[in-house]
Amino acid sequence: YQRRVHGTPSECLFFFVFNFCFVCKNKSFKMAEIVYMYQKPRREFGRHPEFQESEPEVLIDIHPNLALQDQFLRQDPYETELQCVPELSEVQTNTERIMLKPQGMMHLEGGWPAGVDPTEIENKIKYTKKAEREEGYINSCRALVEPSEKYIKQNNAIDIYEEYFSKYSTDHASEPPSAKTVTVFTDPSPIKRTAAHISWLSDGKRLAVAYCVMKFQGNTEGMSMKSHIWDINNPNAPEMDLVPTSPLTCLEYNPKDAHLIAGGSYNGVVQYWDTRHPVSPVMKSNIDDSHKDPVSDLRWLMSKSGEVLTVSTDGRVLIWDVKKMDKPMENETVVLQPKNNEGGPKGILGGVSLDYDPLVGGPSKYMVGTEQGTTLSCNRRGKSPSDKISQCFNGHHGPVYAVMRNTFFAKYFLTVGDWTARIWMDEIKTPMFMTFYHKSYLTSGVWHPVRPGVFLTSRMDGIMDVWDLLYKQNAPVLSVQVSDYSLHTLKIQQEGRLVAVGGVDGTTSLLEMSSGLTEIARDEKNIIGQMFEREATRDKNLIQRAREAKQKRRKSSSHLRADRDIGNIDEGQLRELGERFMKEVKEEEIYAAKKQEEKRNLWEKILREVDQNGLNLSPEELNAETDTTPGLATSYAPTQDESTN
Repeated sequence: YQRRVHGTPSECLFFFVFNFCFVCKNKSFKMAEIVYMYQKPRREFGRHPEFQESEPEVLIDIHPNLALQDQFLRQDPYETELQCVPELSEVQTNTERIMLKPQGMMHLEGGWPAGVDPTEIENKIKYTKKAEREEGYINSCRALVEPSEKYIKQNNAIDIYEEYFSKYSTDHASEPPSAKTVTVFTDPSPIKRTAAHISWLSDGKRLAVAYCVMKFQGNTEGMSMKSHIWDINNPNAPEMDLVPTSPLTCLEYNPKDAHLIAGGSYNGVVQYWDTRHPVSPVMKSNIDDSHKDPVSDLRWLMSKSGEVLTVSTDGRVLIWDVKKMDKPMENETVVLQPKNNEGGPKGILGGVSLDYDPLVGGPSKYMVGTEQGTTLSCNRRGKSPSDKISQCFNGHHGPVYAVMRNTFFAKYFLTVGDWTARIWMDEIKTPMFMTFYHKSYLTSGVWHPVRPGVFLTSRMDGIMDVWDLLYKQNAPVLSVQVSDYSLHTLKIQQEGRLVAVGGVDGTTSLLEMSSGLTEIARDEKNIIGQMFEREATRDKNLIQRAREAKQKRRKSSSHLRADRDIGNIDEGQLRELGERFMKEVKEEEIYAAKKQEEKRNLWEKILREVDQNGLNLSPEELNAETDTTPGLATSYAPTQDESTN
């Protein structure tokens, strides 16, 4: 069937419906032809395009309006620019932030009839027994059993939590390492403060940040004293505020109780909060019995009552009992003055950083990094205060801003200071691994909690470096420009994927590392362990060789001192005299040998002449004969047999 339809879609639809009804009614297959003419002026469709060159023609001519001409000034010459493309402008808009706020909800027991008091257990039991005897209760239970039984059978038949490819693991070693910024937490204070310290909650969903101006006398009037707890999913506003009397320089979550958080202040006071009531500290120390300098670092100790370990640049390590926190514990104060620090600074050393992990180093051992570049290994079980400092490790040219034992190998630890990061062993006084000297100062560093050969460092030029000793030992595998300002501290999440980096401008950047940096490779632990053991053995051999050479030089110098006169003799003059004496002895020996040879030749000549002439001279006469040659008779006298012959 041929038909022509012109019109709108609604008109076309009307045509088909009308035609269908007409055919059905007349029972005929002949269709009526309906034509709709759509008329529109030609000017509404635009000009007809011409696809060939043509002469220019005037389309419209607009004459000036003489009435408006008097209202304008003539500009001659007049310059303008015209383009054959439309002028566009670019406009950017920012969507409104969604402000999230945590809200609690309390569920109360309800649904009981008006005559039943839910607080009375007897009334509740009485009403429950009455309801269970009703016929409707049994029918309701029977109606609920059938669908429940169906779902239980489905759960027994299909495991919805089954992992289909658990036997297969993805190898991310070939992927290039990377890290991206997930979010940035900005200090709400209008005055810039340094993000001095970061502590992660054990679940990895919240982090606490201590804010403080670290410059001496840098605190100004009106500056906020608050430190904040952030939810990683809500960077708009802090979830909770910690309000101390003095700005916090460090803080740490309790690993056993997630509601307790301890903090050290700029004025040396130590306190702790309960996050269920964060308005004020639960308990704090007296300022007279506290540190005399700002608290540099603190750790929670493994104990039944709850103890906090603190260190400061005043040269003291204090231990506090949270049940009685007004004074530090007696007989637990350690003055950082090593008894024997060979090759290192003397006197009292200022503490800068702490490391304590009972699962790694033991419940009584901890390490202290000092501002003089020495790292101290301490033990609480020492008999005297001086015995509590067991070892000293010297090598850094400036403050040790971070010290941390390896999570997998407890006898190896990392230190970060000056322009380098170094890996040490408890049995060796020198570092067995050291990074190259960076152009900017290093400010912090941590071991990765999942991978034994990965550690991270932060620098003053705003760069975070990731070192992977499994693949590269002479350079970092990844360097990320986190901020334009100096970085001050960094802490890594327990799972090892998220890293929080704090800067001097008050921003805390949250970075997510790639799977290649966070997932442990096959047999990586054994490879890194063998690498550490090999380097430690090599350093031990070098130290032993140097010790033997030193002992050898000491023995030789002792022999020289025994042969030397007691008087003050110059070594150079003594050596010169010895050389001159040996030279003269050698010349004398050469001259004596030469004269001896001449005398022997002369004696043989005389014997030949005597033998030829047949002279029979006695030894006395022969000696008198040889006296004509000076020195011959006195130097060389023939024997009885020789004179007779």
